[in-house]
Order: sequence, then C-alpha cells, then structure tokens
Amino acid sequence: MRKSESKLLRFLLCMAIIVLTGCAGNYQEYQKAFDREHSLTQNQYSFNHSPDAVFKIVKQTFIQQGFTIENADLNSGIIKAVRTMQDTENKEISYTIHASADISAVAEETNVSLAASEQTTLHRATTTWWHLFWIIPLIPTGTEYQTLVIKEGDVTDPSFYTDFFNSTKVSVTKYEMAEKAAAVKAAEKAKAERLAAEKAEAERLAAEKAAAEKAEAERLAAEKAAAEKAEAERLAAEKAAAEKAEAERLAAEKAAAEKAEAERLAAEKAAAEKAEAEAKAASKNADAKKKAAKKKVAAKKKPAEKKEAAPAEVAPATK
Repeated sequence: MRKSESKLLRFLLCMAIIVLTGCAGNYQEYQKAFDREHSLTQNQYSFNHSPDAVFKIVKQTFIQQGFTIENADLNSGIIKAVRTMQDTENKEISYTIHASADISAVAEETNVSLAASEQTTLHRATTTWWHLFWIIPLIPTGTEYQTLVIKEGDVTDPSFYTDFFNSTKVSVTKYEMAEKAAAVKAAEKAKAERLAAEKAEAERLAAEKAAAEKAEAERLAAEKAAAEKAEAERLAAEKAAAEKAEAERLAAEKAAAEKAEAERLAAEKAAAEKAEAEAKAASKNADAKKKAAKKKVAAKKKPAEKKEAAPAEVAPATK
C-alpha cells in the first residue's frame, strides 16, 4: 500500500511540474525579470562605514545566521552564502537559501544590496516489502530515498531582507561598540606605552645621571687617590731624600770627624813622637853636654892632679 501511495504521489508531482512548466512557457514570466513590478524591495541599505568594515560585518552576519560562505571577494565586494533549513512541522521538507550580497561604496556611504533564492525540497524514504502472493507486504527488503524539488524561485518577501538588515544593524552596533572598545583599549595601550616610554626615559636619564655621577665620583676618587699617592710618593721621596741627605751628612760628618780625629790623633802622635824625639835628642844632647862637661872637668882636673902629684913626689925625695 505504501508503495502504491508513493507511485501515486510521484505521478501527481510530475503532472504538477509539467503543468507549471507549461504555464511558465505560455506566460514567459522571465521576460519581466527587470520590470518594476518584479523588482525586489527593501533589499538595500546604506551604512556610514568603510566598505572593508561593512564587508566583514555582512560576512559575520551571514555566519551568525547559520549561512555557509561559498565565496567572499573583498575586491569585488561580493559575498555568496547558502543555508539549508529543516521544516519545523514536516521533517521531509527542507529549504535551501542561496544569498548574494554586494557591498559597494556610494559617495561617503557603503551600500549593501541583497538578493536571495529559495529551493524547497521533499525528501522521502520509502520502505520496500516482499509481498506474499504479490499482494500482502510481509517482509521489508530495503529503503528507497527520493528527493524532489517541489518549489524554487527568488525570495521576494520584504520581511526576509528587513530581517537581514536588522541583523546587520545589530552587527554594526556590535562592531561600533567593539571599535569604540578597541579605540579605548588602543588609547589605554597607547597611554600605557607612553607612560612606559616616559618611565623608561626617566629610568634611562636617571641611569645616565647615576652613571655620570658614579663616573664623576670615580674620576674624582681616582684623581684624589692619584694626588694622594703622588703626594705620598713625593713626601716619601722627600723623606727618603732627606733621610739619605741626613745619612750622607751624618756619614760625611762622621767621616770628617773620624778623619779629623784621626788627623788629630796622628798629629798628636806625631807631635808626641816629635816631642819625644826632641826630648830624647835634648836628653841625648844634655847627656852629651854632660859628658862633654865631665870630660872638660875631667880634663881640667888632670893637670891639677898632676901638679898636686908632682910636689908630693918631689917632697919625699928631699927628705
């Protein structure tokens, strides 16, 4: 029974498609594609943002609404997206929406134009049965899946485009808030960087000042140390020179004193020796004079003694 119903449904769908095709062929509606009556309404909106920003916002709006981005060309400003939705009441029916957005700069604004087409598809799963006596279905033998496009055409309902642009406006508001937050964050970051740079500059100047002061202090300390060392060396040299001069003076005085003493002693010795020699000589001369005097006295005594001896000798003879 289920198979018979499926065949009947397919027959009716085919007849409906043939009838619709025939009607379309008779009326040739495609020739009115560009007349005012068939043009879309409320499918354009302008934003006070750059084309690049609006391009990103529109792309985000598609993605947030469940669309898959098929193509996004920033240079041409074209975004193509598709979304498949399940019917909430009939799970066998799905809707495929193809949307194209054009983002173009118009004067100082950015214009967004949207066009969409919708395709309604019927998905049927039919169970095949083994029939007893070709009449009574008894055992399931498999499943047949059928997909039929039962409706297809442009989306002309203004509410569709209104909903899209309302969602885009919300995204624009979020973008503006994010932009302002980013600007505040960038300002805070710039301020922090400026403060950090000022702090770094202050630290650099303080470091340079400290280094300069340290270098100056080290230079003064080195100069002072060098001056003190030079003064100490000068004083040490002067002291050494004075000590050397004093030692040389004392040595010279000692040598002169020793020489004078030696000369004095030598002179005294020589004088003593001379005096002694003169004394000896004088003594010798005195002795010689004494001897000479004695000899002279002796010489004077001998004639007297002879004279005295002569009368004595004479006297006995006379007697």
